[in-house]
Amino acid sequence: MIEQHWEFWVGGLGIASVAFLITILTGKFLAITKGFVSLCGLISKKPVFHQKDLDGVFGFRTFFIFGIVIGGFLAAITSDGWNPSFDYGMFDQIYGNSLLIKAVVLIIGGAFWGYGARLADGCTSGNSIAGISKGAFASVIVSIAFMASGIPATFLINYLAGAL
Repeated sequence: MIEQHWEFWVGGLGIASVAFLITILTGKFLAITKGFVSLCGLISKKPVFHQKDLDGVFGFRTFFIFGIVIGGFLAAITSDGWNPSFDYGMFDQIYGNSLLIKAVVLIIGGAFWGYGARLADGCTSGNSIAGISKGAFASVIVSIAFMASGIPATFLINYLAGAL
């Protein structure tokens, strides 16, 4: 894990800037879930991955996903103390150090996240970022609800796991 990292506000300003620029320059909205769906269209011919609103498999959202990976890598290598490992801190305390167990839990969690995001037509962060950039008052309200429920849930999970 990275011991020293960029300050949270650098990432926040970056995300806000990208969301704002995409909206201003293209009239479209940042949608990470749709980006993953577009990316899946590179390897699948299923119609769900080739809908008109996705702008094709080589639309800006596909490249945005690649940019997230490249940007994360650049942020990591420019941070002090970067030492790549499979250590996941509290995750290891709960599930152990087995790479197989980590892979299974992360893949199942990712599948549930993806299914839920498609079922809801977007994820929580996308609702907040894209919805607020659209000026949707409902997105402001639901973002407050996400935080109001997510923060106590995080503390409860940490407490039950013995981290607090």
